[in-house]
Amino acid sequence: MAAKKSKRAKAGDRVKDAAVEYFAARSHDAWRRTLLKTSPEQKGQPRMRMRGGVMVDVNQPWSKLHAKAKRDNMRAAADAYDAVRKFPDDREAAANFVHQRWIDRNKGDKSQPKALFKPYAKLPEVEKDKDRVHVDVMQRALRAVQKAPSSPARKPAKAAPRRVAVEIDASAWRKLEAAAAKLSKTLGRPVAPDVLLRAGIDAVTALSAAVIAEERARK
Repeated sequence: MAAKKSKRAKAGDRVKDAAVEYFAARSHDAWRRTLLKTSPEQKGQPRMRMRGGVMVDVNQPWSKLHAKAKRDNMRAAADAYDAVRKFPDDREAAANFVHQRWIDRNKGDKSQPKALFKPYAKLPEVEKDKDRVHVDVMQRALRAVQKAPSSPARKPAKAAPRRVAVEIDASAWRKLEAAAAKLSKTLGRPVAPDVLLRAGIDAVTALSAAVIAEERARK
């Protein structure tokens, strides 16, 4: 039972990690496209913000974004993930949760407008929509990462070697032991009867294959 719970937890962690990465990268790049569309003069210009105790340029594509800025985006994505998991069927409750987490993350950032720190219910619709978008994007992220990729065709497992039991009567076994003893004396090293038996079977098998091949060649 504990092992099953552990496997489910690990699977849940993988889904969360993938969804958070998906959300963070796409949300940041979408924000940057909007910024450059509405303020084209910002292209190529640094947009410095305090992230993780250092000033970093957030006007960079996700692939080039400073690690501390990425971490901030990932935190926002994780908050959106928690919101969707906590309120899977209530968009407004999830958006309110997202906003509360935003306040917690940004309360020390003096560059943020004070009006944004109002309770969700008192925000103008345009600001509420930003929180709703977080909910919507995370739901898309979860759908995207939970789509199971087609499993590559597995190679058929190799069949286990076939084992055949061979019955030998006492008389035949005594003859085999005598032959093994004679061969041991000739070679100067011990040869067990069962080794001699396997060698005999291999020889007979090889001879049978040769005879069959010859018969086929004659047809």
